[in-house]
Amino acid sequence: MIYYTTKYNTIDSEKMGRRKRKIIRITKKQLPKVFSCPQCGMFSIRVLLDVESESKIVCGSCGLKWKKENTSKKPEAIDVYNTFVDEFVSGRG
Repeated sequence: MIYYTTKYNTIDSEKMGRRKRKIIRITKKQLPKVFSCPQCGMFSIRVLLDVESESKIVCGSCGLKWKKENTSKKPEAIDVYNTFVDEFVSGRG
């Protein structure tokens, strides 16, 4: 049994017996902006990126500072943080 509207001669969707489908939204995970400090253990490390010259890492709680010249043209904050942690743990930082 199909119901038509009288004004436009189209199928009336309110009277049809179809269930609504559930809309599944996929959320993309974002990279963190604040990292943990290897010296004091607090989540207070900020990575300051300057694409042209160098990258800086500053800890807000203990005052740890680190600078490094960029080797790639477009550095990411997580990559700079990982090289900082590697150098800090090995004793060069």
